[in-house]
This record gives sequence, C-alpha cells and structure tokens, in this order.
Amino acid sequence: MDTMNPAEDYSPSCRDLVGLLAQTDRRAAYAALALGATSVAEVAELTKLRPPAAAAALQKLTDGRIAAFDSEKRTYTLLDDTFRLAVQAEVSVSGRGSGDGAGSYFRRGRLTSIPGKAEVRSRVLAVVKDSFEPGVTYSEAKVNAICGEWFDDWVSLRRALVDEGLLRRNESGTTYERV
Repeated sequence: MDTMNPAEDYSPSCRDLVGLLAQTDRRAAYAALALGATSVAEVAELTKLRPPAAAAALQKLTDGRIAAFDSEKRTYTLLDDTFRLAVQAEVSVSGRGSGDGAGSYFRRGRLTSIPGKAEVRSRVLAVVKDSFEPGVTYSEAKVNAICGEWFDDWVSLRRALVDEGLLRRNESGTTYERV
C-alpha cells in the first residue's frame, strides 16, 4: 500500500496547499475526491477532464500530501489531517492565537534566529521539535537535514534542541530521539 501519512517526511504548509490547489484541474480533482470519486476514471467523469489530465492532477495531489494512492486497490483518498496539520503549524510558527512572541522568529516557515530569552526560546524550539516523531530514532544526518530545513545554522539548532532537553542524543552522538 502506497498511502502516505501527511506527517511522513514533511507536512505541507498552508502556502504549499494553496499552491497545489491554485490550478483548476487540481481543484476539480480535489472536489471529485471529496464527492467520493476514488479512481482516475471517476475523477475524469466528474470533472470532465481528459483521463491523462485527471491522472496528472491526482499525482500532484498525492505528491503534495493532500491525497493518497492505494496501489493494491488502485484507489485515491483524501488525507483528512493535511489541512489541520498545516493550520496548526501556521499558528505555531506565526504565534497567532497565543501571542507568545515566538512567531517573530519565523519568516516563510523558517527560523530567522534562535532567541536568547529562555521563555521565547523554549516556545520556538517546541515548534521545531514537532518535526521529530516521538519514539523514532534519527541518525545524526537525518537530524541535521531536518534542522537544516528550519535554519541555516543547523548545528546550533541541533545543539539547542539537545540542550533544552527536546532531543536526546545517545552516548556516541550518532543517534537522536525526541523527548
């Protein structure tokens, strides 16, 4: 089964989702899935798209983590959590809803600096911590890659996550786990 969890690898941002749905064919394919279509043929029929265009739109929705494809059943489904996760991430990053000051340290979904003030620092790092799944062991290279997606100085960010007790490093320093 090739279904994807939207939290695997990455969750699309609100901006990513808007971009994915900016094209008419993709919006039509999304609507068809929401109305119960599960195959390229059904999407094509409901949307009046040619099958290759319907297939291309569905592929984009799948690549963008809005839909999932089950290769055994050859069916598509919408991933219900995608939009909720994107909005939660947006609220965390922007600081909206809590007014906690953490949002000012993010621009376009990336960290601009690591705050010096402990209270704000812990809130900012908590946003980054959510990129790591509980119970999963990460190699140092994977941690570096994830931290690099957030901040250019990924070494300092990784160190801050460990120092704040949000990631635990093994004794040899080769693997990490979310605390």
